[in-house]
Amino acid sequence: MSRYSIMSVVLVLLNILLATAPAHSFAHKHSQPGESNLTVGNFIDFSQWLGIDYGQPTLRKRYDYVIVGAGPAGSVLATRLTEDPAVTVLLLEAGRAEIPLVSTVPLGAPNLQATDYNFAYESEVQTRGCLGLWDRKCSWPHGRGVGGSSIINYMIYTRGNRRDYDAWAAAGNPGWSWDEMLPYHIRSERANIRDFDRNGFHGRDGPLSVEDCPFRSKVATTFVESAQQAGYPYRDYNAGDQIGVSFLQANTLQGRRVTSGNAYLYPARKRPNLHILTRAWVTKVLINKATKEATGVVFVRDGKTRSVKARKEVILSAGAFESSKLLMLSGIGPAGHLQSLGVPLVQDLPVGELLYEHPGVFGPVFIVRKPIDNSISLDGDINFSNFIQYLKGRGVFTTNSVESLMYVKSPVAASPDSGLPDVEVMQAFSSIDYDTGTGTPRAFRLTNTTFDGYFRPIMNLRSFQYLPMLLKPYTRGKLRLKSTNPFHHPIFQYRYFEDDRDIEALVYGMQEAIRVTSQEPFRRIGAELYRKQVPGCEQYTFGTHEYWRCHVMTLTATFHHQVATCKMGPPSDPEAVVDHELRVYGMRRLRVVDIGVVPFPFTAHTSAVAFVIGEKAADLVREAASKEDYRSREKYSSLPPAPSFLWSPFDWPFK
Repeated sequence: MSRYSIMSVVLVLLNILLATAPAHSFAHKHSQPGESNLTVGNFIDFSQWLGIDYGQPTLRKRYDYVIVGAGPAGSVLATRLTEDPAVTVLLLEAGRAEIPLVSTVPLGAPNLQATDYNFAYESEVQTRGCLGLWDRKCSWPHGRGVGGSSIINYMIYTRGNRRDYDAWAAAGNPGWSWDEMLPYHIRSERANIRDFDRNGFHGRDGPLSVEDCPFRSKVATTFVESAQQAGYPYRDYNAGDQIGVSFLQANTLQGRRVTSGNAYLYPARKRPNLHILTRAWVTKVLINKATKEATGVVFVRDGKTRSVKARKEVILSAGAFESSKLLMLSGIGPAGHLQSLGVPLVQDLPVGELLYEHPGVFGPVFIVRKPIDNSISLDGDINFSNFIQYLKGRGVFTTNSVESLMYVKSPVAASPDSGLPDVEVMQAFSSIDYDTGTGTPRAFRLTNTTFDGYFRPIMNLRSFQYLPMLLKPYTRGKLRLKSTNPFHHPIFQYRYFEDDRDIEALVYGMQEAIRVTSQEPFRRIGAELYRKQVPGCEQYTFGTHEYWRCHVMTLTATFHHQVATCKMGPPSDPEAVVDHELRVYGMRRLRVVDIGVVPFPFTAHTSAVAFVIGEKAADLVREAASKEDYRSREKYSSLPPAPSFLWSPFDWPFK
């Protein structure tokens, strides 16, 4: 073996071990409740030595555009705008650079959510969900670092249903229909999909890799065959219609994670007109209250407070939580809420008044009684043979564990349209017991009682699991500021399953998964339903409707797809925060460009939608610049009088 080959193997070994080793919960270990761990400094910053080098730019006093947040939308927008060498952009990111040795192994996704790359949000204490989790709270992961949530998510690439895009446009948002957004998906994409590569719905020349997972277990092929026997057609769920089944399309390249950082920003990092500043926590938007114009931002880096000005626009791309929080901290939000905290009101808007999530459930587990492979545990799969396979872009380490998706419509779905699903069933090649360490249980907040009572008994058996996810929840919540301290987490006033139909839809999803697994292909491999009751549900007979309801409320899962906190809508929409060009109502030179603008729960894992929001935003911003038009349509006929002074970076009420 050559010296280069030996070095490659050593790097891969380090890669696998760092990504899949039992995780310590950096996100929770030292920080106080509700406080960002960025301020605590409890994570050794290995990104200084091992992270992608985005340089240490000498900041200018003014840029054409200041973009807050280097997640999927912000990274795309910064990259596209700086294709014009005359345009200057400062991209500010609260987190650190991505460390490829840690982040690129798909199978390590759960452990990444227990690191400093996660803001480590969590829900409030629940009464009808998350009952088998620590403190009856669900984890709400949110990426922090160059790449945003694409660093810590499961790389599942789903665009959503054409009917959702058309409803988005029909609600008074021209330009956001399926036919109008499909070109942005195609522009962003470099697809390598075996069965659907040339159906006209996929791009081949974009920066964002989308591929079939190189690893495909016998469980996956059996599931897809069985679902078709059960009546679900085999189809490309990214071609606009979804009811059916298909193998997973993932944001990976030869089995390695692809993020907005390494796909978009890394190739553009040496552009002299693009400055990327990490570990820069933006605390507020500078606003001229006389003109309602955003002029720049204030940020904290290395304990020092600094400000920077935007010549043309300030653009918030910090995600559904942080963009909303930043608007409210800057005086843009519900008047009563801001006044109760002593935040001077700039613009009364329903920021955070709407919050949707995709709740789900760690669903039914099946035992495989006949030998199909040797993937019984993570410990067993960490071996030299699999290391070599990963080096070649193959093998079990190239999967995030989800292999196939099935879209179903439950009897309680709100829409009468038979083509719009309300439940997605994810087929995982293993169950949670596959990880014999603490990483996965900790990332999902499973209590010892839950894990030991339900998953540990099958730790040495070949098993797999279904993860039904509710695409169209009835339950809705709100986001509120906890305080005026910009480092405090927001409050999520979201009560899981407040509307009982959400439980019923997930129960239906589990029952459909069981029905599919009763088909003859699964009988050939000896698949049996694991019939142990979840701790806390012993009072119900296993398999009854009431038992499955209890299962949903106990083993609740969250897939961090929160939307609508900065809802897009026409001026007549009382819930709207931004218009169809992403401009904040009543303000000048201020936009929100992230998943928070999506107006309702979408039939997608939201990363793909965030990428195309960034792509479309680039065109909208460039068009506005060509017209030199940075005004928002006025949402209200009259605006409250505003004192004529400029906010100073020194008047912020830190607590």
